[in-house]
Amino acid sequence: MKDFIKKIICGIAIGIGCVLPGVSGGVIAISMGLYEKMISAIKQLFSEFKKNFMFLLPIGIGCVIGVLLTSNVLKLVIDRYESELFALFVGFVIGSFPSLFEETKQPGQKRFSAANIAVMIIAFALIILMEILDTNATARVSGTELAGLTPIEAMIAGAILSIGVVIPGLSSSFLLVYFGMYKPVLTAIAEINIPVLFFAGIGFAALGMLLIVLMHFLLSRYHVKTYFGIIGVAVGTIALIIPNIARHFSWVCVLLLACGLAIGFWQAKRRMKMQKKDAEISLPL
Repeated sequence: MKDFIKKIICGIAIGIGCVLPGVSGGVIAISMGLYEKMISAIKQLFSEFKKNFMFLLPIGIGCVIGVLLTSNVLKLVIDRYESELFALFVGFVIGSFPSLFEETKQPGQKRFSAANIAVMIIAFALIILMEILDTNATARVSGTELAGLTPIEAMIAGAILSIGVVIPGLSSSFLLVYFGMYKPVLTAIAEINIPVLFFAGIGFAALGMLLIVLMHFLLSRYHVKTYFGIIGVAVGTIALIIPNIARHFSWVCVLLLACGLAIGFWQAKRRMKMQKKDAEISLPL
């Protein structure tokens, strides 16, 4: 029961990251050591249905709660304490870096090769490019935001949401803003607009499954390079969020950043300790 509640709490954080502007649910999942397990569980859901379903269920419940909180209660918090909330998330992600770098250690592979560094730099550059596109898009669609979503538009919006959830570092909100769908989607979630959410769910599931298969392939075949790419994306995301923190900086931001760092670092150390213990257990006698 304790583990079930813990996964719900983790799911809430991931759900908040899916909707909170500039934050990636995928990066939050990685920071908690859940991303790769979630990808594997979804990919192999029907091969060991009960085991994988029970692993995903509390996370899914938490994600739904997190998304609903963000679009309702947390919307008020974001409006008033955006910088403080961002500071907490940034600290959490930075604190998780030790476990991310731990994933780049693989027997027989050169860790800091030119190819791995190149992947990290390219991933970082792509995130910065996304911000440039988002800035231009925000100005372009500020007066032409869609008033509502047709079934086709809702499916497209759902597909866009899946990109931000499955691919770490890509913010769904950035993409939705670019296509003029951010406010309609947030409104649909806040009002629990069943028809819109139904079609959005279809789009989310359709593209999401394809992306999960892709990420599972990359993690199994190019584990080190994939994690260097994830690190580049995480650093790029932090670089984009820092100006938002500085805009309304207060000493509370420093306190929450420190809290996020402590929680993230503790989570990373705990994760590495558990991985080391699992590796020792799996060693042949």
